[in-house]
Amino acid sequence: MIKFAVISFPGTNCETETLRAFKRNGMEAEAVLWNDSGILNKSRLSEFQGYAIAGGFSYEDRGRSGVVAATDPIMEVIKAEADAGKIILGICNGAQILVETGLIPGFDNKGIAMALSWNEMRKGKEIIGTGFYNAWAYLKNTAPRNRSAFNDFEGLLHIPFAHGEGRFMLSDELLKKLEKNGQILFKYCDETGKVDPNFPVTPNGATAAIAALCNPAGNVMAIMPHPERDPMGNGNQIFQSIKSWIEGKKKADATPLGDYEAAEEVREVGSFDLEVYVKLIITDNSERTIEEALQRKGYKLHLERYEYFGINLKAGIKPDEAVTKILATGELANFNKQTVTIKQAGNFFSYTPDKGMVKTDLSLTNSLIASDEKDFVGEAKLSAINAHAGNVVKGVQYGVLWRVEGADNKTMQSVIHSKAFYNPNSMYLVQA
Repeated sequence: MIKFAVISFPGTNCETETLRAFKRNGMEAEAVLWNDSGILNKSRLSEFQGYAIAGGFSYEDRGRSGVVAATDPIMEVIKAEADAGKIILGICNGAQILVETGLIPGFDNKGIAMALSWNEMRKGKEIIGTGFYNAWAYLKNTAPRNRSAFNDFEGLLHIPFAHGEGRFMLSDELLKKLEKNGQILFKYCDETGKVDPNFPVTPNGATAAIAALCNPAGNVMAIMPHPERDPMGNGNQIFQSIKSWIEGKKKADATPLGDYEAAEEVREVGSFDLEVYVKLIITDNSERTIEEALQRKGYKLHLERYEYFGINLKAGIKPDEAVTKILATGELANFNKQTVTIKQAGNFFSYTPDKGMVKTDLSLTNSLIASDEKDFVGEAKLSAINAHAGNVVKGVQYGVLWRVEGADNKTMQSVIHSKAFYNPNSMYLVQA
């Protein structure tokens, strides 16, 4: 009987639903941990005809969704299994992991060519909401039937979704290439089958209303909604399609994508009246987890992580007075668990509510700031600060500053190339 391994990372929470979906559609399935020795030493690979990466929050979405799991050794095994033709299904967080490994869209060199970014609920040019959203969606099969292991059926899917970072982002050039290659399997549509990029039909602002896509060979799919979650629903058709594909030993006739390398520009920092660096006093789990992920890749370095806010003030507002008002809102820092350093007019100051600004120093050697192209956090902080502090701020730019200790220039370039700090399809780096 066909058997699937359902891969579980720390933070995965949809293993049970995924196991049930395979079993109710006539296949066997087993939950397998990310560090299973039989997978890592390859002694168990012959047991499985495919692998499913279930939904959830692997490693608590530290860094960004999917990036840490993508560095786990098991993903190197799964890449090889995908290249050998086995079925790989990534659902929600699993889809994010497949994108961060480059298995989707599936360039020959597994180049990271797209991103799954923060949801953007959009109607025309108006953004009416951002962030986590859960409801039900209709999906239309937009590729030729049986183009892949996952779409051998007609009609619409009506399945649930629940995610905060489900917005497929990719270039127009790549979109045209994937459309021509039949790799965009499912798009969001209304109950009549009309594809509509606007909210609520497309719940996350995805480019071209993309809900799922496959690799050129058709044996790997990343899908954001959850076909496994409704036992009575027509999401079962995806699992029936998988079963039929394996039993029929089918293969897709598709054009390889070649190799891909993302542009890796590091921008100059902007001009700000105030720059605020916020660091946890307690252990920063994201800091440690990304450091360990890089160390697994062979880097010998130490990271420090800060939340970064570049702030421009409204005309006539004095910086010293603004600092007190801004930090009193509690929007940027909690002084019970975080330290605050301010950069103003080229000088650094530590800040506490009782002592105010005290001259200090902060080394920014080998430091990079990772920011989203669409800065939802900065926009939200701007609105909240002005609501509580009296309309003193003109603009806020948010990012995460990574300070790298123990790295020379060559190592820094290699770390940038690793994409551990950012996905260049939805983010950018700034030299601090």
